[in-house]
Order: sequence, then structure tokens, then C-alpha cells
Amino acid sequence: MKNIKTVEMVVGLKVPDNTAITTLQTLRQIGFNNIQDVKRADYYKFSIEGNVNKFKEKICKVDILVNANKHFFEFELIKNASPKACVFFVMVKNINDEGSGILSALKKRLEFKNIKKVDKAVLWSLTIDAEEKGAETIAEKAAKELLVNENYQEFEVL
Repeated sequence: MKNIKTVEMVVGLKVPDNTAITTLQTLRQIGFNNIQDVKRADYYKFSIEGNVNKFKEKICKVDILVNANKHFFEFELIKNASPKACVFFVMVKNINDEGSGILSALKKRLEFKNIKKVDKAVLWSLTIDAEEKGAETIAEKAAKELLVNENYQEFEVL
């Protein structure tokens, strides 16, 4: 059996994200006044064989994932917060989505033969004005009340 490695990639917008702005306004309207900022990004988790660094160099240039004109990408989750606020990520994934469409396009059309599996999710970043434990509770409640449709999605607070 070959050595399978995991590569995570976060892809977000360089320009203001109207969905994230509207989400912040809605959260405040329904009583989440401690949430200072909301950001949204696509999250990809690749299971690959081979050289991780070569894969990273190649995957970040794939235009179906990263459009250089409007997206930035990172290979790690970065929590930027002020000393008075906590940042929590809420990862939202469709329950029966196994990433087969993305996997097929990457393997067949773009010749990424070393990819064995792809997971895709939406990654919400919530900057919350509260102590860490209270902020985590607020993030979980915000996910349940607005960010997730529990009929077909699941979430995890990171």
C-alpha cells in the first residue's frame, strides 16, 4: 500500500464577499451582537500519493479551484484576531457529497493522477467578542441557527 498524505487548501475571495457581509448583518439582526466579523472560504482536503510540495505548486494554479484574479489561497488555517476577540471556524459540509465531481475533473481532465480523494466544505470564520469558551458556544449556536441546513449539511466548530 502506498503512502497517502493529506493536503488542506483554503480558497477565499480577494474582494469583499457579499455573502459573508450579508451573513454578518443577518447574524446581528437575530441577536448575535458579539460577532464582529464573518469571512467565508472554500476548503479542500486532498488525499494524495507522491510529493506534497510538487502537488501544492500545481494544485494552487488550477483555475477551477483558484482564479488568480479574484482568489487567494492558503495551505493552513490561520486565526487572525485581536487580543479582545476569539476566532472560530465553522466547517460546513454537504452530508452525501464525496467530492466525486471535483475528483473526476482533476484526475481525468487535468491529469492529477495522484489524487485519491477530495473533500470539499465551506469554511466560515467568525470573529467573536467573548472569552474562548463562550465564543465557541456562540459559534456553534450561529451555525445551527443560520450557517447550516441540518437536513443535508453537517458542521464542525474548529
